[in-house]
Amino acid sequence: MYHLTRFVEFEASHRYWNPDFSEEENWRTFGKCVSPYGHGHNYVLRVTVYGESDPQTGMVINIKELDRFLKEITGQFDHKFINLDHPAFSRRIPTTETLAAYMRDYLEDRLRAEQPAARLFRVRLYEEPTLWSDVSGGEGNTMAALTKSFSFSAAHRLHSPHLSDEQNREIFGKCNNPHGHGHNYELEVTVTGAIDPRTGMIFDLVELMQVVQEEVIERFDHKHLNRETEEFHNLNPTGENIVHVIWNLLKPRLGTHLSRVGLWETPKNFFEYQGEDA
Repeated sequence: MYHLTRFVEFEASHRYWNPDFSEEENWRTFGKCVSPYGHGHNYVLRVTVYGESDPQTGMVINIKELDRFLKEITGQFDHKFINLDHPAFSRRIPTTETLAAYMRDYLEDRLRAEQPAARLFRVRLYEEPTLWSDVSGGEGNTMAALTKSFSFSAAHRLHSPHLSDEQNREIFGKCNNPHGHGHNYELEVTVTGAIDPRTGMIFDLVELMQVVQEEVIERFDHKHLNRETEEFHNLNPTGENIVHVIWNLLKPRLGTHLSRVGLWETPKNFFEYQGEDA
């Protein structure tokens, strides 16, 4: 089985507004996104299809055909005010999740009708580089994942209390420097669930950002993890341990919505944790 990913960019504006809500409730739910003049984004749509390689062409799908489908769907939104220019969103709130779900449905139908050998695996829509939604093929348009990324800077020393000083130096090398070293960490937090048709959201984005700010950023940003945090006083702050600790900090407040924690320690090191049952 082969997977092929293709992406396309488009620009659009939108507003968040539920006509069934009062003005106060709209402001409380959507904040500054309720402006009647809208706001805009440079969107990036990434589509992954999968299937067997055709023995004659060596391809899952002709990229020209896939590009045609991508241009069809993005052409519905490119340089448009989505609420006013797209009939499907005259009452539907054009959040990242609902846009990705709509695009998934459209592309799945087009592939099924014209390219049945290629099946849709995933639609990923970036609203901005730090916010994106994933909707997988064949799951129905109410389930999606939303990922928000965050940054914090911290120092640490890789040193295990279960090992001798000599063993620590041998295993961790220069990362065992007694004075520590630091990173600009990039944290990805993914929530998953059904899209609420009243808000277009899986989980309130403002609340998600507040939870991560309070539980992670304020706790670890500009800190020496080994020396200034309770969590790593006796726990070696490896990438694996950091994502596990962050998961445990977020889980009580995000509940079953939390599905993944990812951490870029450097551009070459990425760590991920999805819970004990994953």
